[in-house]
Amino acid sequence: MGHLLLEEAARRGIVYQDGFAKLLELEKLTRHWAKDRNPECSLFLAELYYDRGSSSSSASKQSEFMSEVSYHLCKIIESVALDYPFHLSCVLGNEESSSIHSFHSIVGLPTNNSINRDTVLDSSFLTSNSSFWVRFFWLSGRLSILDGNKAKAHEEFCISLSLLTNKENTDDFLCVVQLPYCKVIKELTVDRLLHEINILKVDFLMEKTLGEMIEKEMYIECVNLLAPLLFPTKDVHLDALPSAIVDTKGEGVASLELSALDILIKACEKIKSMDVELYLSCHRQKLQILIAATGMDDCLVSCRPFHQKLGSKTLSDSDMELKESSIEQWNCSVADEVRAISECVSQVKNFIDQAGDSNGVIVPMSCIGDIQSLLLSVMCNVASILSCKKSSGLVVGDQAERCCFVDSAIAFCKLQHLKPTLPVKAQVELIVATHDLLAEYGLCCAGERSDGEEGAFLKFAIKHLLALDMKLKSNFNTLNRNATECHELDSHNSHAKTSASESRSDTMDVGRDQTRSDETTFIEKDTSEGITSRDISSHKALDKETPGVECGDQSCDGSDGQFNKGEKASNQFIEQGSELTEDEREELELKIDNALDQCFFCLYGLNLRSDSSYEDDLVTHKNTSRGDYQTKEQCADVFQYILPCAKASSRTGLVKLRRVLRTIRKHFPHPPEDVLASNTIDKFLDDPDLCEDKLSDEAGSEGFLETMKNIMLPGAGSLKQYKTSSVGSTEQYLEVYCNLYYLLAQSEEMSATDKWPGFVLTREGEEFVQQNANLFKYDLLYNPLRFESWQRLANIYDEEVDLLLNDGSKHINVVGWRKNATLPQRVEISRRRSRRCLLMSLALAKTSDQQCEIHELLALVYYDSLQNVVPFYDQCSVVPAKDAAWMMYCENSMKHFKKAFAHKQDWSHAFYMGKLCEKLGYSHDMSLSYYDKAIALNPSAVDPVYRMHASRLKLLYTRGKQSPDALKVISEYSFSQSVRDAVKDIFGKMGSVISQSPVHREDSTQAKADQIMQEKSLEEAWCMLYSDCLSALETCVEGDLKHFHKARYMLAQGLYKRGENGDLRRAKDELSFCFKSSRSSFTINMWEIDSMVKKGRRKAPGFAGSKKVLEVNLPESSRKFITCIRKYMLFYLKLLEETGDICTLDRAYVSLRADKRFSLCIEDLVPVALGRYIKALISSMHQAETVGSGAASGSEHVLEKLFALFMEQGNLWPEICGLPEIKSIEISESHLYGYLHEHIVSLERNGKLETIEAINEKIRKRFKNPKLSNSNCAKVCRHASVAWCRSLIIGLAVITPLPSEISSDNPVIMNTSDAWLESSNLLYVDLQMNDFWNSVFEDSIQLKNLETKWHSVVCKIKNIMIKKASDDDLETANALLRSSYNFYRESSCVMLPSGVNLYLVPSRFVAGTQFQPSMDGVETLDLSIPRKLLLWAYTLLHGRCANIAGVVKYCEENAKSKMKKGTGMSSAPINIPSTATTHTGAGKDGGRHGGGSDVEAAPLTPVASTPLCEGDGKACLNPLTTSGENQRGLFSAPQLHQCKNAVLERNSSIEREAGDSDRS
Repeated sequence: MGHLLLEEAARRGIVYQDGFAKLLELEKLTRHWAKDRNPECSLFLAELYYDRGSSSSSASKQSEFMSEVSYHLCKIIESVALDYPFHLSCVLGNEESSSIHSFHSIVGLPTNNSINRDTVLDSSFLTSNSSFWVRFFWLSGRLSILDGNKAKAHEEFCISLSLLTNKENTDDFLCVVQLPYCKVIKELTVDRLLHEINILKVDFLMEKTLGEMIEKEMYIECVNLLAPLLFPTKDVHLDALPSAIVDTKGEGVASLELSALDILIKACEKIKSMDVELYLSCHRQKLQILIAATGMDDCLVSCRPFHQKLGSKTLSDSDMELKESSIEQWNCSVADEVRAISECVSQVKNFIDQAGDSNGVIVPMSCIGDIQSLLLSVMCNVASILSCKKSSGLVVGDQAERCCFVDSAIAFCKLQHLKPTLPVKAQVELIVATHDLLAEYGLCCAGERSDGEEGAFLKFAIKHLLALDMKLKSNFNTLNRNATECHELDSHNSHAKTSASESRSDTMDVGRDQTRSDETTFIEKDTSEGITSRDISSHKALDKETPGVECGDQSCDGSDGQFNKGEKASNQFIEQGSELTEDEREELELKIDNALDQCFFCLYGLNLRSDSSYEDDLVTHKNTSRGDYQTKEQCADVFQYILPCAKASSRTGLVKLRRVLRTIRKHFPHPPEDVLASNTIDKFLDDPDLCEDKLSDEAGSEGFLETMKNIMLPGAGSLKQYKTSSVGSTEQYLEVYCNLYYLLAQSEEMSATDKWPGFVLTREGEEFVQQNANLFKYDLLYNPLRFESWQRLANIYDEEVDLLLNDGSKHINVVGWRKNATLPQRVEISRRRSRRCLLMSLALAKTSDQQCEIHELLALVYYDSLQNVVPFYDQCSVVPAKDAAWMMYCENSMKHFKKAFAHKQDWSHAFYMGKLCEKLGYSHDMSLSYYDKAIALNPSAVDPVYRMHASRLKLLYTRGKQSPDALKVISEYSFSQSVRDAVKDIFGKMGSVISQSPVHREDSTQAKADQIMQEKSLEEAWCMLYSDCLSALETCVEGDLKHFHKARYMLAQGLYKRGENGDLRRAKDELSFCFKSSRSSFTINMWEIDSMVKKGRRKAPGFAGSKKVLEVNLPESSRKFITCIRKYMLFYLKLLEETGDICTLDRAYVSLRADKRFSLCIEDLVPVALGRYIKALISSMHQAETVGSGAASGSEHVLEKLFALFMEQGNLWPEICGLPEIKSIEISESHLYGYLHEHIVSLERNGKLETIEAINEKIRKRFKNPKLSNSNCAKVCRHASVAWCRSLIIGLAVITPLPSEISSDNPVIMNTSDAWLESSNLLYVDLQMNDFWNSVFEDSIQLKNLETKWHSVVCKIKNIMIKKASDDDLETANALLRSSYNFYRESSCVMLPSGVNLYLVPSRFVAGTQFQPSMDGVETLDLSIPRKLLLWAYTLLHGRCANIAGVVKYCEENAKSKMKKGTGMSSAPINIPSTATTHTGAGKDGGRHGGGSDVEAAPLTPVASTPLCEGDGKACLNPLTTSGENQRGLFSAPQLHQCKNAVLERNSSIEREAGDSDRS
């Protein structure tokens, strides 16, 4: 029954059970019974014995089991040999020969015969039961390996493989033989058999070939040999326990394969072009072998840790101890491999970053997923162990387990971040979840490794999160910039002052930027899903989700699981900023910040949150660091803690540490006093005795560094001695002082450019620059040879100079700058310090590129001091003094440009050297040759083309037409080849004529003729070259280069200097482009030349007629731009004056006063514009007088404008007259004020009373106290008042009825009652001609002309009784009364003419003869002139006189009434009450005199009030206007050049301003 039972078990193929040991015991009991077992049963028993032996941890038992296997295989051979003797021997013989031949060919041994392998398969003996023989030969091969017969093992494995593959071909079944009853190997497949064969081949290669190949560095050949043998399949096949492998001292299969993998890994690392997939596959295979060896894969299936699984078996104590020892050793190997994988991923990442997208680097996604699965297996096993020990109260794992867990987490995250399709959000969530997982076991700060580093995961997380943060913000900024800009200019083409300073800062940050680039280059964004925090939130989740941790679709063949970077250009770098909304982007940035804050808090105990605006507080984990900053010692400890991370961090990482560094600096604000007392850095920077000329000569030489050391450290001996002496009291904290200030300077925002405009001009800005500079100066006290600190310090000072000058040019005019002593001093100090920092940087520079750049910066710093720019110079009277210091700066700048050019031939160096040659007065050929070289080095740059032809043009109009040498030089660099050839022919003809003529000519006529011909030839050449220069400059302003204002200004200058017919107008039109627009005849229409945008893409003809693209390459600083505006404007105003464009000059004057963009920097040009405008007005007036037609009206119009300008800017007239550009005979101060007097006389002569009254009103509002004005201005004010007075008198005289008119016009008065006649007085007036036309400050000729004009009117007023004016003149009388009242109010402080006499004559004299003033009863009124005029006008309007108080009251009430009507309120006529009081005599200004009567006490008869004229309305008639006469007012005079509207607008604006001033 036992025999039958064994055969039935073999036939059925039952599944493995722990009770199979009973079957083996039954076999031994029944082995020697009479019944023999069939081959199938024997093979079944042999396989069971082999399976038990493979699972045994005892070497003795394993040997015993293998003996039983050999016994049963022999029984099979014995049984088959009896049945098929011939077939078996044939098969064994043929296959042995074939396999040995094949094996020998693999290992490179010679063979003598060859047998066809297919003959083995022809035997029906084998093919009839192929599965049986596959099992047999495989098991026999395994025994041969144990016996050490590798050749035989290879033979038997090949037979088994042939049978298995033939089975598939014949039966159309899968080539698999199932072994369900075995525990270790449950099936035989092609992959397993190939693995067995390949391992044997590898074994032979390792013995004889691979060692020599590695020694000879034949890494590629080694990879080509090993890779096909180790990776024919994906699965790992291991059928020996670790204890067995360890016991055999590394002779087992697993040990052999691991050794081969180590060799392959080493070869992959050494190959220059890394095979990423193979490299990762090696580590995957190795980790898979090690995990299988430790049994972790079985533990995952059973969900129990391996030590529990061991405890569940009935093993002896010795077996248990042996097995645990072997597992511990393999666990150490697993931990080592995990760390190796982490380093491997870093190497792969660096390789991919360096290779870029163009090389088609393949990222094997399926391989990454496999390794991640294996890492999760490791983490799950360690997590299970830690959890079990924690629940049992044991110590939570040893250090090896803790490190393995952390390293696995790091490697997992690194692998996940290798995936280019992983979005940023998933990466952040993965790090956060991993951090939480580690914190759960108290391991987030663990990770002590061979280098003693703590917090390995946190440091990795901080570095990666910082890179993600920077990448996210960089992509967002790039997206915004691309939306607003169409073109970008490469920064290396910009060599202007400001850009050079920025490039200096970029050079210093090369190391840090490279690190930052390495961190972020491979961090890509996409929309695919990755592992989220839920994937590894706990070890339970890890257990459940192990099979599906890979993200994305992965296939077994690897083709779909690989990501080719070379083919992902369109979808790999998807800008997340374009996919995320603003809220989503902010949320993602907040997640990154929170994750960073938590990492810093756990690693360093640093809470980087500056406020309490966060909803969630930072979590204090079990092993969170406890940072303390209360004392210097504590700060030094913390600094020591963060120093390695800080040194390895980029600037983005240091920004996160900024708050910590600032806190530490509170205890270390500056070096100790003894160190500061011997501050060699400040002494070097500010030493007045340091000779920079000699240093510029020596700069760049071999001994320059030693020279600089001796200058900076005089008397300190060697650098080592200086450092020893500088330690002083800082030895305890030396490392803090040596690193703190430099790290803090890197983390701080050092650029003042990012502040508000004008910031650096303030005291706050000065302190900001000083504090930033101090950080580097403190660092240099301890590290005097740190190149980066010297370079950054130079950048700080250079930036300060740029901002001081640029902001100063915008916010302070030249006058204000000269008055401020602090700002120019700061500029000079910072320039000096910048130069010396650059000299020290030059001495420390290592590479040629660095030396070239610093030479260029030094040259630019010197060159900047030479320029005639604001705010130092005003382009008028204040210009640079070309003294010895100026020449020294020129020469030093030239030296450094030459040295920079020697390092690198850059076009800008040649360009500046050409300009310096001109400044130094070198030959013209030298400067032009440099420009020509610059054009050759950069044919597309418009700057050297412009400078070349601008210099040629300047040379032409300064040297004149009769300089053959200059013309020859200029012709060599002609823009047009044809012009060059033509000029060359001209000089050739001139040379032949001179050579043919005799030396001594006796015919003077012929000599003169030759001279005239030569002059004509030179003039012809000059004209051709001049036109050539203008043509070249025209190409610099065409098309997209239309805003290249430098060339446009030079074009205008050239046209103006040539002076041909129409050139003046063309010059003005050319330059007007910069000062007009479609909406305004004058505005500043200039654009600052910017280096960020290539504005010019104009194709200009080259020398050979080809087309070349011209574009702007040099940017323009703000101060240079403002200087150009000022220089161009001065020239444009000159052109406007000389062309007589009064309208544009008027607009320019108004625009300059109202300009908001440039008001601060061009306000000092307003007097120049006003002076040019005045000169043009006077010139136009003189031209009109010369022509004669319309001279009077034209002159009056110009005089009117001059007076309006005087009212607006009269205080500037003394300054205007002193300006060099304006100063002339016609524009002297006396002449200008003479024109004003002439204008007043003209108004008075023409009877413009209302206009005269208006200008007096303006004078009153403009000059509150005319007596306090200068003498010329006071004269104008007095003249205007006197003219107003005389005009009023003349107006009253004109409408006063004469005696001849009274009798006919007013007969009623002669018939009045006697009672009234006896009680009333009549008012008489008498004008004294001698006093009336007498003035001490007026021109006698002008007074004589006025007297001649109005003599016929004034002379008739001789003792005339004042009666009511005629009906036709009542309106005029009303206007005169209003004007007289205004005059009465406003002329109290002016000396007026005294030729007006008023008398009160009793009415009884009316019927008598003409009265005399000496007659009894006639009273002379002793009143002021304004009151006399007021009485005179009132009497003319009402026909009777009244007292002066009543007249004033009447006028006041009438004025108030009109004001109310103006606001919409109605008012009734005002009646002046009459009084019966009679006075005898008269008093001064209304005072009483006994015995007489006074007009002020005379009865005031109520009369209906006549409306007074309001203002200067049309209802007010000129007192002297006769019927049909049309006299024009001030603002209705004929205008010049159709500018009426502009003048009206300006004058009305002035009136409104004056009104506002009066009301205030």
